[in-house]
Amino acid sequence: MIKKENRTSDIVPRKIEDVFENFRKDIESIYSRWWKFPFGEISFPTLSEKDTLVPLCDMEDKGDRYEVQVDVPGIEKDRLNIKATKNSVEIEGEQKEKTEEKGKDYVYNERSYHSIYRKIPIPEEIIPSQIEAKMNNGILSITMPKKTPTKIEEESTKVEIN
Repeated sequence: MIKKENRTSDIVPRKIEDVFENFRKDIESIYSRWWKFPFGEISFPTLSEKDTLVPLCDMEDKGDRYEVQVDVPGIEKDRLNIKATKNSVEIEGEQKEKTEEKGKDYVYNERSYHSIYRKIPIPEEIIPSQIEAKMNNGILSITMPKKTPTKIEEESTKVEIN
């Protein structure tokens, strides 16, 4: 007869997690020093000590507005909070999933809780009171009108190759 123990343990030993965490921090340090974009530093989805995910996003300049798409899978729209200033947008939210099923004998129970936070700097002044946001299939879309629209020129010139 096999005796079951009522204890929880990590699938990955703590020392191995520390190695990966140190590696992630080293990579982020390299990028933060050497790879800067006009809109700020490049970001990777990461988990901090408090299990806060930094979600990935895309931002497009549409001339009269900026459009941002942010990955927020598993987070309901009523659990998201968006704050805007004339130069940035902050997105935070949390996903809590704690279900207890009687009679189940879990070997692993890994689904749990995470939160997200991201502050996105905006290269031009926007009008915070006119920002609109929509959710669709785990993607948060934010439209931010510019205070002073810019004309995006699509003019091209043929370049000769010597």
